[in-house]
Amino acid sequence: MKITSQLALNQIKLNKKRTIASILAISLSTALVTAVMCFATSGNKMLTDFLGPGYGDYAGAYSVIIAVPALLLGLLIAYMSVTVISNIFATSANKRIQEFGILKCVGGTKKQIKASVIYESLWLSLIGIPLGLILGTLIGYIGVRVTGRFVSDINDISQSIIMRPFSFSLSFYISVWTYLAAAVFSFLIVLSSANKPARAVAKLTAIQCVKGLAASTNLHEIEVKDGWAEKILGCEGAIAYKNIKRNKYGYKATIRALSLGVLLLLLTGGLSGQAKEFMDWMNPDSKEMMVDYCSIRDMQINKNTGKEEEKIVAPIPAVTYNKITDKLSEYGATVYGVGSDACTYHALLDKDVLSEEMSQAPDIFDENKETKVELVAVDEKLYKKLCDRAGVAYGSNLLINAYEYNDNGRIKTINPFKEDVTEITMVNAADEKQTIRVGGILDQEDLKGQGFHEMNPYPVRMVVPDIDARNFSWFCMPDDEGTYTKYARKIMDEYYPILTEDSYVEQGYTVRIARVDTMVKMLNVAIVLAEIVLYGFVILLIFMGFTSVVSTLATNIRIRSREFAILKSVGMTNASLRKMIYCESIICMIKAFIPGIAFGIAIPFVINLSIRKAFPVLYSIPWGILVVGIAALFVIVILITCLEMNKLKDKSIIDEIRMDVM
Repeated sequence: MKITSQLALNQIKLNKKRTIASILAISLSTALVTAVMCFATSGNKMLTDFLGPGYGDYAGAYSVIIAVPALLLGLLIAYMSVTVISNIFATSANKRIQEFGILKCVGGTKKQIKASVIYESLWLSLIGIPLGLILGTLIGYIGVRVTGRFVSDINDISQSIIMRPFSFSLSFYISVWTYLAAAVFSFLIVLSSANKPARAVAKLTAIQCVKGLAASTNLHEIEVKDGWAEKILGCEGAIAYKNIKRNKYGYKATIRALSLGVLLLLLTGGLSGQAKEFMDWMNPDSKEMMVDYCSIRDMQINKNTGKEEEKIVAPIPAVTYNKITDKLSEYGATVYGVGSDACTYHALLDKDVLSEEMSQAPDIFDENKETKVELVAVDEKLYKKLCDRAGVAYGSNLLINAYEYNDNGRIKTINPFKEDVTEITMVNAADEKQTIRVGGILDQEDLKGQGFHEMNPYPVRMVVPDIDARNFSWFCMPDDEGTYTKYARKIMDEYYPILTEDSYVEQGYTVRIARVDTMVKMLNVAIVLAEIVLYGFVILLIFMGFTSVVSTLATNIRIRSREFAILKSVGMTNASLRKMIYCESIICMIKAFIPGIAFGIAIPFVINLSIRKAFPVLYSIPWGILVVGIAALFVIVILITCLEMNKLKDKSIIDEIRMDVM
């Protein structure tokens, strides 16, 4: 065995506490990498079983779904791991600095000094990486099993929605390549973590090593402006601030780990808050059963005008949806239907008929100065009721004078038209115009059916009798949902049978039967699942970061016992010494919390800037998580400092000055 390897092994045996901390950090890093790989391979197996080898026609999209989260998590784990493990090796190298000085005096080269630190990382990897693989497999297994339950719930919900259900499931799967990739990635993390402190200590001269100068010691005088520290924390605070400034590298890992911990807490809290707002917005008030028909649309470009033209492939005519309404009503429950055609027409609006609020609303007109239009189709009975509410004769066109849109994260409802509007000019992709006379006006309170209660992107909506529709939905509140579902499925099979697996593409339409809130429930389950997985990895990352915090704070106090003894010998009291150390911890936390809080607020806010453009979801600072997180971190750091200081109070000043404490 090489002498450098033997020295590294002896160092590991002598410093058991630091060895345990190193193995723990390496194991946690490897465990996190392994858990991510378990999720990736299990997800890949699920999609392969469901879509076939190579994911079929969806290869690109699904590859991104698996690869991007795995890559991002891998990079985050690598960043935290290098921070934690590198700090441990730097501490170990600084502790052995005089040993390296002696080696240099007797002919040791820079290469041998560097090799000694690298060998230490190799010895630790032999224990830490296998333990991490085992722990990561356990974490991955538990995580995949928990995730699999949510996937099963989504699968069950989807089967209750789609008339010809598909089935998929997530089960734990791992291969030799999973372990190989995780082990290699973890080994590279450990090697890169040890390389930086190894190079730093190898550059020191023999005399610097013998004097006991740490690799991070700045040999030049630094001008430190400590006025604020002295004013707030006293002279001990000023000394503490200077100590941190002169030994930036020694405190860097602690500050970075604390900062990243606060950032991750705020990031997850901010994203979780936005997810909750999205779920609240999506949740419908109604518990009605819905039978839904939807036709595929064919997108074309009109040759004469160059405009985009939408063709409804399988429209549902008024005769058909009225017949289905009557047959569904025979079950014994009150049934009403609402559908639409938003493909055929746009509107040419005269600004004189628009309300002031509508004139100020964004994105009303497209590049052709036209406005989106939705022609609303309803069943015959509901149409008669709407005519009565509007106070007009049967057969009239009813303009819905209510427009709800997303105003940069907030829902805004306005009346788009003045009360004296009498007609709307429609235009299709062929530039063929048609003027539709407004027979009556419906306000938001007139629209009591669930089919009308949604944020609508169409400024112009008009209920028109007897039109073909692209989609149509029937709503009711049956006494027995299961029996009604079977009955409704039988009725729909008479008119629109589902004959293929992908009926929407192959037949040109699809039919769904479910409760109104079921589809939202499926989305909510997916969001909750994502939150659980995210929180799980964040907790593990924070826990790993605290191994660095504990190691750095504890070791920093232990290796400075000689310095503390000298300070005591020149008159510093125990109380002042303790205050100085506590001030160092407090200043570290302040330096960590400022960027952590800033980025923890900024990142989810920036993410929200794109979310709020599509959904009425605003970002709010998670004050509860922020206060509790900072308080918890503060208590932990102060507790660690207190425990380590208590170990030094009974030690002899003379003994500490004369010898280095191991």
